[in-house]
Amino acid sequence: MSDSSGIVRAAGEGVGNFLAGIPPALIDFFSGIAAGAGLHGMLDWAAMIFGLGLLLSAARGLRRKRIVGPMIGGAIGVTLMGWAIA
Repeated sequence: MSDSSGIVRAAGEGVGNFLAGIPPALIDFFSGIAAGAGLHGMLDWAAMIFGLGLLLSAARGLRRKRIVGPMIGGAIGVTLMGWAIA
């Protein structure tokens, strides 16, 4: 009986150690992406995500044969992303 409880305890500790290692791994991953992209703070991340959203929206608008709105949105999106990495 003690062998099975030891195996269960070891498996539980292994799963616990694995789950405890996920948040630091995610933090290191996004820190590496931010350093590589030149993003230094939350405002830069927000500008990059918002700019990317505007750029994707502009691409969708151009596929629908619209011109003026997507061009303005795309220009603003590229400007925001450029500001975020500068």
